[in-house]
Amino acid sequence: MSQHEFLCRSNQLPEGEYHELQFNVAGQPRYLVATRVDGQPQAWYNRCPHAGQPLNWAPDQFLTDEHNRLICAAHGAVFEPRTGQCVAGPCPRAILTRCPLLEEDGQIFAADEL
Repeated sequence: MSQHEFLCRSNQLPEGEYHELQFNVAGQPRYLVATRVDGQPQAWYNRCPHAGQPLNWAPDQFLTDEHNRLICAAHGAVFEPRTGQCVAGPCPRAILTRCPLLEEDGQIFAADEL
């Protein structure tokens, strides 16, 4: 069964910014890295496929390059914001695990199978 967990208001996820969002599954926190690309919200679980570590260097603090690609703070893997695919670094062609989102009525929800 699919459930929708509130993540944030739509205006809290501006185009091109990366934010850490959280929701709970069976009382356990799940952390996401989220952004907006071409007006559409995107989110991935906040785990680098290289070593399983969080992508951010501090809570809600992410590194990016001059093309606004996400950089893993631990080992420097670089990910495309449209696809979540690694384009440089220690895990070439690996893909971040996407969390489907639903945006309606000015709110963003995690629409993952829970």
